[in-house]
Amino acid sequence: MNGLASPGWLVLLVVVAALAGGYVCAQRRRRKQVLRFANLEMLERVMPRTPRWPRHVVAALLLAGLALSTVGLSGPTADQRVPRNRAVVMLTVDVSLSMQATDISPSRLEAAKKAALSFVRGLTPGVNLGLVTFSGTATIQVTPTTKREPVVKAIEELRLGPATATGEGLASSLKTVEQFGDLLGDAQGPRRRASC
Repeated sequence: MNGLASPGWLVLLVVVAALAGGYVCAQRRRRKQVLRFANLEMLERVMPRTPRWPRHVVAALLLAGLALSTVGLSGPTADQRVPRNRAVVMLTVDVSLSMQATDISPSRLEAAKKAALSFVRGLTPGVNLGLVTFSGTATIQVTPTTKREPVVKAIEELRLGPATATGEGLASSLKTVEQFGDLLGDAQGPRRRASC
């Protein structure tokens, strides 16, 4: 436990301690009264000897429950380092009109979609993946994320556009990787890679 979110609740432990003290005092007073008014020889003959501790179990459990509840209310916190895969991959896809050519069956675009989906599904889990498309201009379709569904959906919905700005598409991918690395705040930065 590294800290408490609401340490003020621990004041209630004083109440729990007071209840425990009150219970002990009540038990001692009760025993004194029994000794004062009872005929011990008669009691030993009439009542069998039984262990005394079982009758205190309920009170002990109640006090322990109150103590644990009080600690729970104070909100114990702990710092834990969770390893994170800092690799970033930007999938960059050409969606210019040249991709409607049928030299690859059924078309370049459909073949590119199939290859891209295969790449996405085979990528190591935890790697941050984004998608950039380019025709006349580059467009960031999906910012880097460890979730695959947004990328798959964006690939399936790719549409063609006029012109081909390959350089702009690659530059946009690299810039996105750099900005994402700054966002993660790693001094060494993530591994940077652009895929076409």
